[in-house]
Amino acid sequence: MSTLVKLKQDLEFNRDLGDIIDTLKTAALVQFRLFQMKDRPNGDFLKEIESCFSILPSTTNNHPYLFERKDKPDVIVIVNSDEGFLGELNTLLVNAGLEVRQSKDDEMVVLGERGANYFEEMNESFVSFPGISDELNYKEVEVIRNYLLNGYRARFRRVLVVYPEFFSLTVQKVKVFQVLPYQPLEPQVRQAHLVPEEMLIEPYAYKVLETLVELWLGFKLSEIFWSSKQSEYAARIMHLEASTQELAYLNQRLAFNYFRQMHALSDKTIREVSASRMLLSKYKEL
Repeated sequence: MSTLVKLKQDLEFNRDLGDIIDTLKTAALVQFRLFQMKDRPNGDFLKEIESCFSILPSTTNNHPYLFERKDKPDVIVIVNSDEGFLGELNTLLVNAGLEVRQSKDDEMVVLGERGANYFEEMNESFVSFPGISDELNYKEVEVIRNYLLNGYRARFRRVLVVYPEFFSLTVQKVKVFQVLPYQPLEPQVRQAHLVPEEMLIEPYAYKVLETLVELWLGFKLSEIFWSSKQSEYAARIMHLEASTQELAYLNQRLAFNYFRQMHALSDKTIREVSASRMLLSKYKEL
């Protein structure tokens, strides 16, 4: 059984710890709100790119960006976070990435040092990139996009991205999304009468399709990273909130044990004082 001194020290420590957690939670909420105030990737732009495919001739269907090469391995991109209090989320992402891997030849691409540490501990081979910054600079998106495009042209069958999809402050889900080969969100039905017979496509349709897919991929990765950053903030806030509740429950138990022992000590002191007075009274009578 813990002593009164130890119980009191634990209560004081938990009180200070609770103040620290409240401060971290407030900071996380502020970061979350500030990030949401930033300009997010324009979903309408992606829709416009999607609509452009409907006017391209069917002869572009043989472009490598549009079909799988069955004899090649996949590349699986796992979007991890380097922020604190996200160990559970990072673990879920790594496990989801390993689950969709179909062959040892598949290449694992890990964004963030925390995710890289997981793979090193498991002695798994992987390619590492820095985690996504809070600024969400498009240049860092381009670095990853270009690596995936170059790899897809040379040696990959599919490009899959594993990331935390943001729904709300309390709900984030691990999602696996195929970015290559390109698949329209809604199948486009090409109709000859929609395309003018004398329409000129420069430099040529094959190249236009290639550029559209590359442009689409950059903006789609931006959307994915945006969702990932929101999920990071939300998951951290919920983790800190759970820690606050757990600490409150622990403090309740410590306080109960502390006051119970204080009460027992008081009773013991009262009994000893009463017994001493009775003995003193008997001694005086003698």
